[in-house]
Amino acid sequence: MQPLSVQTVISGLVWVICGLVVVATKVSFFARSASVYWEYVGGLMILFGLIRLLWGLVRGSKNTKPGFWSRVV
Repeated sequence: MQPLSVQTVISGLVWVICGLVVVATKVSFFARSASVYWEYVGGLMILFGLIRLLWGLVRGSKNTKPGFWSRVV
């Protein structure tokens, strides 16, 4: 794996874990009072993290020089 893809994979894992923490906190502590907004925020964080994780794994399998968009995403 290239260093950039390793960084992307780690970043994706962090997003997924943070999303899970947001959803778990909403469910356990604020089940009655909090709005559905927090479920959407946590779900989108998990989705974004999974996309970054898969992107890093796909880019890591290629032996090409990373382009501009791979550094942005």
